[in-house]
Amino acid sequence: MTEAKAATAKPAGPVARILKNARALVSGKAVGGVLSLAYLAIAARGLGPEGMGALVLAHAYATVIAGLARFQSWQAVIRFGAPMVRDGDDARFRDLLRYTIRLDILSAVVSIVVALGLAPVAARAFGWSDDIRGLITVYCFATPFLIAATPTGVLRLYDKFNLLGWQLTLMPSIRFVGAIILWLTEASVGAFLAVWIASVFVHGASLWVLGWRELQKKNLTPDVVGKADRAADKAWLPFMIKTNLSSSITLMHDNVPLLIVGGVLGPAAAGLFKLAFNLANVLAQPVSMFNQASFPELSKIEADKGVRAMARVAFQSIGTAILIALPVVAVFFLLRRQLAVGVGGEEFAAAAPLIALMAFAQLFQIASLGLESAVLARGRAGWALTGQIAAAFAHLGFLSLMLTAIGVIAAPVAIMTGWSVLIAVLLVALLKA
Repeated sequence: MTEAKAATAKPAGPVARILKNARALVSGKAVGGVLSLAYLAIAARGLGPEGMGALVLAHAYATVIAGLARFQSWQAVIRFGAPMVRDGDDARFRDLLRYTIRLDILSAVVSIVVALGLAPVAARAFGWSDDIRGLITVYCFATPFLIAATPTGVLRLYDKFNLLGWQLTLMPSIRFVGAIILWLTEASVGAFLAVWIASVFVHGASLWVLGWRELQKKNLTPDVVGKADRAADKAWLPFMIKTNLSSSITLMHDNVPLLIVGGVLGPAAAGLFKLAFNLANVLAQPVSMFNQASFPELSKIEADKGVRAMARVAFQSIGTAILIALPVVAVFFLLRRQLAVGVGGEEFAAAAPLIALMAFAQLFQIASLGLESAVLARGRAGWALTGQIAAAFAHLGFLSLMLTAIGVIAAPVAIMTGWSVLIAVLLVALLKA
């Protein structure tokens, strides 16, 4: 592009910026998604439905504990930090970072205590063997590395989406390499779990290193210890409590159903459901990145141009994302059995209908996550929480009623039921004056 053209080129619109940032994250998730499917296939073929079910239940247990303890401080960094960065209020931004980092530390301590306390109960419920029980104790100490919230917010706020995309490949890369070695050596479930734990440590530590380095570049590193010079804003904690509760309830749509399936129908059923769930993540991961990329942009639009402009951009972004996802959903439906057998082997053929339904559910997720970003950009975290609570009741209510009646197929149908309720509530929250 010539200098004249560059000078007259129009700046990218908000939807274009959202999609650009999402593409940067998706590039990393695309690599991670391929590697995840690869290590899932290796684990499935090496362990079978029963062994893989035990493995994924252990990981789901740690993830749920971390999710319940984790404050969504990354959202507060963006929500309250965006106007501070815009106005050049570095001192107050450091206050905010100090506050969110302390909450992350508190969350880490709580997650370890809760995970250790409930581990014996979980071991009995899921029928874990002795070698897995010992590793679960180690996994309890890895839960803080699933809570790297503040550095995530810092990197997103400063549009470091390419860096985040690269970082997102670390965990699946470690698991992929480890799974190959373990498969070749015919290792046990416990060995696979050890690799899973190591990948969590590396994932969380790398986020803190990258986030802190970005703050050092901008001379914005906060003093985490000692007494604060100024009091925290009264709006910070309520916002983070609401978003924490909202994100905790979001767990009802992924890892909690897996735990329920495993507890009621056994590890083999959990293994089938997880295979379908992870295959659907080929769609879900770009959807999640779309949401994470849209929230900062929508927050800026709401602050600069108002609610109506922000809502218009949100609907445009959601529509674009759905149109992009539709052809892939169709492919998943048509090739559901080939995908199940190709990834897991003949033992996983029963996962075919689960794959089709989980792929279709991603269309509901696109709408709900896009709307949630818009609602949070309006500062209506309470509405998002209300929607998540209603969706969780609908989801778990359907799952509880139908799981023993129709089997594991109830899990994806219950997920869609929950997403539908959430969409309805979020629409009211966004459009309400």
